[in-house]
Amino acid sequence: MTRDLERLQKKLAGDGPAEKQVLLLKLMHEFETAPNFGEKYVADASSEPQQWIARIGALLARVGLQHKVAFQSCRNTCVQYWRVSREPFRQLLMMASEEIKLELELDGHEDIGQVYGSEQQYDFQRDLRGIIQGAQKEVFVVDPYFDGQAFDTFLSPSRGSCSIRVLCSRYSNEVAGPAKAFMSQYKVIPELKRSKALHDRVVIIDRTDCWVIGGSIKDAGAKPTYLLPLQPTIAQEKINIYEDLWCEAAAIHINP
Repeated sequence: MTRDLERLQKKLAGDGPAEKQVLLLKLMHEFETAPNFGEKYVADASSEPQQWIARIGALLARVGLQHKVAFQSCRNTCVQYWRVSREPFRQLLMMASEEIKLELELDGHEDIGQVYGSEQQYDFQRDLRGIIQGAQKEVFVVDPYFDGQAFDTFLSPSRGSCSIRVLCSRYSNEVAGPAKAFMSQYKVIPELKRSKALHDRVVIIDRTDCWVIGGSIKDAGAKPTYLLPLQPTIAQEKINIYEDLWCEAAAIHINP
């Protein structure tokens, strides 16, 4: 099955709990950080209000068609009622958020993130693979104890459609072998680096979504852990930190 077909099937089936949790966080973040629109209509696309409107339009379209239609209706009248249009937009965000909360509650996933007890290895692997397979462009894994087996378990299912970066430490030499096999099969070269400055275990998807893991990925199932999406502002701060560490880290070469 091709990666494009997998994505299509996933889209037709709807977002899973992990995607819904991230979407909910983003909706609530935009609700809480809505800019002041001022007294007069601002047409400049680079202005803060217009950029905010563009972002929430994309998010509401992701929630569903009815939310996309409601947003377009509000957008069409905002020029005439600019001074008071901020609140109708915020109401749309709140309605979409409440709908997702209800869906998560009905599915038994009302808590943001997931805690996994010992012996829940399958559940953790399923959920983390689902997050990784949802990437459109890039998967960036940061884990000081990430090893070769973890590479095979979690990154090989991505089928090479996205770029892959791994920042690790203690078992860095073990990752090169699986990365070489991955490169041979999928014709994509994973980037590997090592750094002694690592502490967190995070998975960053498409340089925007950041998931924090309670323990090393390789120990999931043997020890209790958690998988938690970060709120957008905090996520960006965390991403910036590890982008800086990545630039300073030493490359791990994959011998052809």
